[in-house]
Amino acid sequence: MSTSFGPEGISQSAISAGERSTAEHGGLRRGALGLTEATMQAVTQIAPAIAAFFFTSAVVGFTGVVAPLAYLVGVLIVLMLGSALVQLSKHLPSAGGYYTYVSRAIHPRAGFLTSWMYVFYAPLAGGPIYGFFGFVVAGELKANYHIAVPWLWWVCILIGAPLVAFLQHRGIKISARAMLILGGLEILIVLVLSAWGFADPGPGGSAFQAFDPSKAVSLSGFALAVVFSVQGLTGWEAAAPLAEETNDPKRNIPRTVMLSIVLIGTFLVFSYWGQIVGWGIADPKGIASSSELPALILAHRFWDGAWLILLFAFLNSTMAVCLACANVGTRMWYRMAQTGSLPSALARTHARYKTPTIAILVQLAISLSVGIGVGIAFGPSVSYYLVDGLVLVLAVAVVYIMANLGVFLFYRGERRPEFNVMLHVVFPVISSAALIYAIYKSFSPAPASPYKWAPAIDGAWLLIGIAILLVMRARRHEEWLTRAGTSLADIEA
Repeated sequence: MSTSFGPEGISQSAISAGERSTAEHGGLRRGALGLTEATMQAVTQIAPAIAAFFFTSAVVGFTGVVAPLAYLVGVLIVLMLGSALVQLSKHLPSAGGYYTYVSRAIHPRAGFLTSWMYVFYAPLAGGPIYGFFGFVVAGELKANYHIAVPWLWWVCILIGAPLVAFLQHRGIKISARAMLILGGLEILIVLVLSAWGFADPGPGGSAFQAFDPSKAVSLSGFALAVVFSVQGLTGWEAAAPLAEETNDPKRNIPRTVMLSIVLIGTFLVFSYWGQIVGWGIADPKGIASSSELPALILAHRFWDGAWLILLFAFLNSTMAVCLACANVGTRMWYRMAQTGSLPSALARTHARYKTPTIAILVQLAISLSVGIGVGIAFGPSVSYYLVDGLVLVLAVAVVYIMANLGVFLFYRGERRPEFNVMLHVVFPVISSAALIYAIYKSFSPAPASPYKWAPAIDGAWLLIGIAILLVMRARRHEEWLTRAGTSLADIEA
């Protein structure tokens, strides 16, 4: 199928097709979100409380008391990754996010496979997170009150997933308000606990040892901690698929990317620092070997019976991150369906609420099946670390690397007058190298089973995506190729 493209890389027939699709399906609610709501979408997908508390023992185990410094270096690398998204989103605002960017910059089939990996990331995240929250709460109830509720993890999935689907269905503004409230409360609680650590420090020397590179356990350990911090910040890109529902997306989406990275990056550096000081600079091994989350131990020490406030922060974080992930997945499906690379039913929107109803139902089914199915097979704890900790992080690393390649090709081609060596070569190369190193270190040496199967799971999913492309080509269903790179800016132009 041949199509002539104009100087902007998109044919008029593709733009007309996009306009017809929007008219047929009703479309999303334009301009519903402001800068604050869009930024909170990205902030909550990073999951501040989970990122600040769930991985403290691992990061400190890698590098000792300089964990905050490792996180600071990780933030700088993530800012380089974010720069690629900024450069693409300011010209190509779209609910498709990476689907649109990579399709336009590299090739529609590359865009499909990139979004196929991202779709593997966002929609699958929710179920294991609900289950892990229930697992943590059950453990605390048993340890502190001798109440045994081993079934709590699957109850949390059965309650959490439908509740998030309902909030999604009722409209993006309600979803945004929920994320703003839930995310704001969890951030406040985490900040209070971290600040308390400075006010009531444990044994040790100066708090500023946390930023002294000579205090690192080893250079390789410090590098691993940086790798872990880059993975822990995953989610900063979550506002991009809300471009069609965000006011002035060409201006606000790039701003949300950088704002979310800077705000949460600073927040996590402070949180780790406060926890380490509160525990005691002199006892990093105690943090690393703790069988209970260090944050919970500190909450017991600082607040006595009021430690339950921390569980409330975990609840807020769980609901907010699952809502953010669900919004991302359904919007990307919506845009892919609009262009014809996924079934058209996924582009159907509610007449009143302007939300992708079929996509939301599919998202709900995935959350329930993956959360309960993998949880039964391996247990809620293993399920969380396997799915959200390895399988999905590996998938999104591939997405980031493809975006880095895309930003180079986009500015060397369609936007050549704006080409900048630092933004379009240096930053993508450095951040891609960091991601490749992160993937290598995550699986060398190979972790224990079932974690070692994460690359095979991602590889199998990628092969399924390639098979779908081959089937579409064999059936001559390729009209979507001319539409995949169409952005909101093209239609509105």
